[in-house]
Amino acid sequence: AIEIFEGVVAINEKILAEDDPTRLASQHVLARAYLADEQVEKAIEMLEGVVAIKEKILAEDDPSRLASQHVLARAYLADEQVKKAIKMLEGVVAIKEKILAEDDPSRLVSQHELSRAYLADEQVKKAIEMLEDVVAAEAETLEEDNPSRQASKNLLQRCYERLA
Repeated sequence: AIEIFEGVVAINEKILAEDDPTRLASQHVLARAYLADEQVEKAIEMLEGVVAIKEKILAEDDPSRLASQHVLARAYLADEQVKKAIKMLEGVVAIKEKILAEDDPSRLVSQHELSRAYLADEQVKKAIEMLEDVVAAEAETLEEDNPSRQASKNLLQRCYERLA
């Protein structure tokens, strides 16, 4: 799949403007594929470019901009650039908390990722505070066996164990 995405991106980079939404979307998808394939450096390089452009041309609460920032933060976390991940995710979460309902899946996913970053940075109490809200919201909206709900509960348990 990566080879196909690379081909699409190469064509789009030749024929579309740097800030063309189709070009940015294809780069975002390729970067996610790189991240899933543990090609973290390639993902970061591509996403930093995408995010820089989106930050210039899109409103701070644009869903596409927020999605790319979220994925870049995940890549930073995968690359152990924890401080960069936290900074980006704090911005994403702050915006999502203003514009999305408490139980919105996109908001919950970003809060979960920020909690992971806090835990990686030994900010365990901050992680717990946020995760308790995430777990409570997911308990109201997701089935018990939902993978996202289980992941949040497991992460919260790891946080509690760190405090013990």
